[in-house]
Amino acid sequence: MRFVVASLLALTTAMPAQADTLTEAMTTAVETNPTLAATRQRLNATREALPQAWAEALPQLSLSAGATRSNRDGQGPGIDTPSSETWSGSVGASQLVFGGGRVVATTRGARAQIAGAVADYDNTLQSLLLDVTRAYADVRQAQAVVAARETTVSNLTRLLEYAQAQFDAGVVTRTDVAQSQARQAQARTQLVQAQGALAAAVQAYQRLVGTPPSDLQAPQPAGGLPTDLGSALEIAVRESPILQSAEAETVLADANVDIADSAGRLRVTLEGGQSIGADFDDEDATEATTDSIGVRMSVPLFQGGAIRSRSRAQRALRAATNLDLAATQRAVQELVTNSWTGLASARAAVDSAREQVQAAELAYEGVTLEQETGLRSTVEVLDQEQDLLIARLALAQAERDLVVAERQLLASVGQLDVPTSGGGSIDNDDLRGR
Repeated sequence: MRFVVASLLALTTAMPAQADTLTEAMTTAVETNPTLAATRQRLNATREALPQAWAEALPQLSLSAGATRSNRDGQGPGIDTPSSETWSGSVGASQLVFGGGRVVATTRGARAQIAGAVADYDNTLQSLLLDVTRAYADVRQAQAVVAARETTVSNLTRLLEYAQAQFDAGVVTRTDVAQSQARQAQARTQLVQAQGALAAAVQAYQRLVGTPPSDLQAPQPAGGLPTDLGSALEIAVRESPILQSAEAETVLADANVDIADSAGRLRVTLEGGQSIGADFDDEDATEATTDSIGVRMSVPLFQGGAIRSRSRAQRALRAATNLDLAATQRAVQELVTNSWTGLASARAAVDSAREQVQAAELAYEGVTLEQETGLRSTVEVLDQEQDLLIARLALAQAERDLVVAERQLLASVGQLDVPTSGGGSIDNDDLRGR
């Protein structure tokens, strides 16, 4: 048993950590978390969609050159088939004059892709910050549970010693001693389990933050919380990254319809070029130069119905995206409402748990004193010790839930950021690496 306890404690105290506050833990996670870094790189890749969309409307230049050696085999007497070696070079330029609305549509679609990627990054960031909050609060709760169970083991050990002394003096029966031994053994087992839960909480924290916890301070109350449910819902409509991502998808779907339609429209391109060529072996030959300029117009007449089919498919997808947006709006409303009620419940639970601990401590002290004067039995003291432990565990759970509930509400409305020392928050553009 002692070896198991020592091993579990070693897991939780093996390395010192740098993050002592929730703000420091969040900052470290944002700087080092590989999942967030990967999302940031995907955002950077998506930003390239805009210059790629612009490229079609810009001049297109090409340069080519080549050399050829040809041999012809002749049959029959007196036929001379000399080889020839020639070279050529050309430069061409084209400028799209009218693309049937494709460039405008692809540009609008690229902007929608970027907006959606930014919203997805913000959602990933806030999910990470909320996970860090949970991990931070879980470690503190696990530490409080271990401390409470250690206190229980100490109290029950003292009660066992007292019961043994009373038995030796002939005051109580062997049953009282056995009851104390059973409760103490159970408490030691639960202490080992609590230490194992603490070790698991430490590993979850280290996975998110990158460093093990050390002397975690009590988090400050979250700032910037909505004052009422109506305000929270209004903020969510403006700030929720989940909604912003869904809205960007509707804009992209609309742009895709225009892109599909543009495939069946007229395209006008201004083209020009120059080519030059000559024979390597003919020193007297002049170089042949050709200049060209013209306008190319093209419009598809019949492609088996493929263009119209693609347009119908994109319109169906646009309708589906609009329905997805409506579903997302309902989901966000539900999330904000549940987060608001959850915060109210968490605050009430903390107040009740603190009162419960105070009352249980007072009752335990009274029962212990009454046991010494013979007014209370050993079982009554053991039961009161159990009530005190339950109250302390409930307080640890309530305090953990309050810390998470505050940040959960901020995340549900899209305003969970890394707080600064001045009470503000770090700009999301900085977090995105812009």
